Amino acid sequence: MMHGKHLVALSAVCAVSTVMTGTTYAATTTMNMEKKAIELMGIMSATDLQANVTRGEFARMLVRASEYRHVDITVSNVSVYSDVLYNSEYASAIRTAATNEWMSGFLGGYFRPEQGVSLRDAARSVLAVLGYTNSDFAGNINENRMAKFSELGLDSNIKKNYNDVLTKQDCIHLFYNLMKAKTKNGSTYGSKTFNLTFTSDGEINMASVMDDSMKGPKVLGNGDKLDDVIPFSLSKASMFLDGFSSDEETIDDHALIVYYHESTKTIFAYSDDGDTKGATSGELTSIYYDSTDPFKPVSIELDSDDQGNAEGGDIFKLTSSEIQYLFSIYGDFKVGDDIVIVWEKSGNGANAAYTAIDAVED
Repeated sequence: MMHGKHLVALSAVCAVSTVMTGTTYAATTTMNMEKKAIELMGIMSATDLQANVTRGEFARMLVRASEYRHVDITVSNVSVYSDVLYNSEYASAIRTAATNEWMSGFLGGYFRPEQGVSLRDAARSVLAVLGYTNSDFAGNINENRMAKFSELGLDSNIKKNYNDVLTKQDCIHLFYNLMKAKTKNGSTYGSKTFNLTFTSDGEINMASVMDDSMKGPKVLGNGDKLDDVIPFSLSKASMFLDGFSSDEETIDDHALIVYYHESTKTIFAYSDDGDTKGATSGELTSIYYDSTDPFKPVSIELDSDDQGNAEGGDIFKLTSSEIQYLFSIYGDFKVGDDIVIVWEKSGNGANAAYTAIDAVED
């Protein structure tokens, strides 16, 4: 088993597309597609999807989904509300959300950052981000606001009543819907804020999410730090390690491979400690081909016990055409090469399977 940090060089064929895939999706959007889009834009980490979202967390999501995402920092230098300390991880986001009137507090100067965010409150917030104010909802403000929320398609796939607390899964749907929604002045929010493009059926074009500012891999070799390879301030970055929200110190200590999306200041790192996503290094001992197509590799075996999912070695499935090419007779990797695999896991225990989504030379 090869632990620690390794120098790797990614083949030009592999590029970004095999890590954050730009696959053309079916006409109907899927939850998996929405998760990838929201993660890639740095709005939130799409894990523990049934967990309730607090008002503090939602404020941070709003900022990361807005034009202020590049100036989002962890802490503020002042306390806007009596129950939000200046050094709270949500302090800066809450201040930004309050200043822009996307969210408001309660009587007595409280924000209640640990309270769950309701659908009603979330609707008010995203409509405010789109440029709407109370004056746009004359008469019964709450009823008219929710009617506009529905009219704009912001409630698509969200099965909650007005006062129900939203989960992370609800918020993935909400922010995906926000990207497709029209602002008060008629422009598409995602196009205006993230330079997104859309398919003919109105879904987000995933290639436009990652665009040319997705870079990587950048190498964290022995002694290298994240700050040495990332060209923007880490204080403004959203960081993910093996699919989970992380921080600079943890990535410095554990990451093998780092990718970054410059326009959204988002960093994606992978280590050999991951559970559902991660990286594994070892010697390529076997390449297995489709029984009906001797030129199509379908899995590989590494001499590594990082994952321990095979008696003779670790097996990684090859499902994308790009990754299959790398291990074909025309590709870059041959038996005996030392490589690093970036993978995703499905199933558990004896049913666990690992799918390679990128491969680099060690």
